[in-house]
Amino acid sequence: MSVRSKKKGRTGGISSFSVRKKTRTHLYTKGGEFSLDGENYIGEYYMEGESPFTGPAPVGLNEDVNRIGDPDLVNPKIRLITTKSAESGKLLRRVYSEHYQYDYEKIKAFDIPILDFIDPVPYLYEPKDAAYDVGEDQRYFIQKRGIDDGYAIEIDSSQWELLGQFRGIDNGLYAFVGVTWKLVGAYDIIAQQNELALFKAQKIVPSIFYSVKSFTEFARFTRF
Repeated sequence: MSVRSKKKGRTGGISSFSVRKKTRTHLYTKGGEFSLDGENYIGEYYMEGESPFTGPAPVGLNEDVNRIGDPDLVNPKIRLITTKSAESGKLLRRVYSEHYQYDYEKIKAFDIPILDFIDPVPYLYEPKDAAYDVGEDQRYFIQKRGIDDGYAIEIDSSQWELLGQFRGIDNGLYAFVGVTWKLVGAYDIIAQQNELALFKAQKIVPSIFYSVKSFTEFARFTRF
């Protein structure tokens, strides 16, 4: 074989006949691919199916070329953990950069809490004197999404303010809407205004009409 042909054959890659190429037990990452306990992982890893693990793989004794003749080779299912691979076998998590995919590194880096949502508590609305002084008040309604026979629930202002927050109602599970409820004025004006407010809110909370007794509920009329 000529010197030229030898140089051409030395590409620096792993030979297709190499155990490393065949078993994929001594791979290496420079970082940015996997995380271990929330930290960027740099070092050796191996693949078992589609899952990456730390370190060189525990090698089947019948595949360990350094132990040919070992009596344990009669049992190919026995696994060998060498000193070098003592830290092997910890599952790595993939770091995804594509949009809409779960990014384990960011979750750990920013320590995003798992929100502990609670169920809504129905509220029996009763306007205060201050609301009558203003002539109107805010009422809040929610309804579970994606349920045709669901019903709207009225909630108080404290639950409304915690929507989607820790120890609040899950704003992904429930649709929600605030309604300006007219309390003081002429009968026909109050009825029309509240009916219109509910009609608009119905586009968000479909069964909201069933959550009030009438369009003039709690009203104080100045005239009929």
